Amino acid sequence: MNQQKLTSFLLLILILASFFHIQAIALGIALVIILLPMDQQVTAIKMARLFLFLMLPVVLGLLVGFENDTYLIFKDFYYFTIPLLFITAGIVMACRLTIDQFLKTLIYAGVITSIVVTCISISYIGFGALTDPYSAHYAMGIVGTPGPPVALACLLLTRKFNIRLFRPLWFNVFTAINVMGIYMFASRTYLIITLCFLLLLIADRVKRLWIPPVILLLVIAFTLIPFDALKVNSDGTFMGKILGSFSEVSIGQYTSEQDINMQYRGYESFMALKGYTEGDTKNWIFGGLGKLIDLKTFVRLGEDTDFQFIPVLHNGWLYILVKTGIIGIIVYAAVFLSLIIINWRKYADSSSPPIIRLFSALAVGCIISLLLTNYIVTAFFNVEMSILMITLGYSYLNFNSLVFKQKEREEALQMEFESPSFI
Repeated sequence: MNQQKLTSFLLLILILASFFHIQAIALGIALVIILLPMDQQVTAIKMARLFLFLMLPVVLGLLVGFENDTYLIFKDFYYFTIPLLFITAGIVMACRLTIDQFLKTLIYAGVITSIVVTCISISYIGFGALTDPYSAHYAMGIVGTPGPPVALACLLLTRKFNIRLFRPLWFNVFTAINVMGIYMFASRTYLIITLCFLLLLIADRVKRLWIPPVILLLVIAFTLIPFDALKVNSDGTFMGKILGSFSEVSIGQYTSEQDINMQYRGYESFMALKGYTEGDTKNWIFGGLGKLIDLKTFVRLGEDTDFQFIPVLHNGWLYILVKTGIIGIIVYAAVFLSLIIINWRKYADSSSPPIIRLFSALAVGCIISLLLTNYIVTAFFNVEMSILMITLGYSYLNFNSLVFKQKEREEALQMEFESPSFI
């Protein structure tokens, strides 16, 4: 097995491991991909230096929280290294896999996970899962990966830019299977990711650069506001869950046991904010690695297990705020919003080569998906979202190298045009 086939195989296994949330295997494969010997390996790893800035607030948070429990400090440090590890793996993968091999592997991963989730759903509740996938999703517990949304994005974006990976028949088959996979996962989080990429397909028609970032910020702000008018009681169906999403994440100081259980994510977010504001100035600025969030009451969070103090939140932005302070929020926002702006300019530029526009679109789609779902499932620190981070890393390196080569060609042509022999 040559290196390219081995890397494709490892990527498929990594995505399957993330499907079943087997963190050790997913992280281990990412490390193997990074450390497998190859030419200019150190140079490739150095390309991840921009994302190394994400660890700066972690170090500062460690200096403030060094008196906290050592195990909890290491646990937080572990979570904060997850995005750096997967993004770096994606960057290194860009040196190991050709563009068509990487995109095809992502599409195959979407097809495989779509088939797996369909088979598992049917095995749990029978063929009724085909008409009620949410019941099967609930019965299965926490398993899944946004492989089908990413695969569907790859298929539609390559079609948009006339990049042919498959014959029309297989293109249609793979598209249908991935759409089926998104349906069978019955996940609101994956639906958000799918919508991010679908909106991105037409967003390049918006010529004013400031509009998409403003819309993104408005969406994030909108989800943070506890609008009582948007609170809908879930009736146990997937549509009910979608309509009740605002109620579940609405930040508030709920008092009754029923309200806390029904709106637990909003309650834990409120208690995290409350604990943060009760800290001193250094905690506001730098946070504190290893800090626990006091829920002020015991909440059933595991099987036959009640917790009053929790180390991790569903809301990834508040997790960053509590552990690394306002510095952490600023660094994460600066790194990823700057990447959105840079990539968006190339994506919206119709004169850019299709392959550059493809990678800029993938990068923007992955970043926006991570920014939004980080509010719901701590996406940056969740192995389940590894495919988004790997795709971001792969797109980041290819985008920058292709843009650099384009500039070199333009400068060479300009020099040739200005040379005396040409005149």
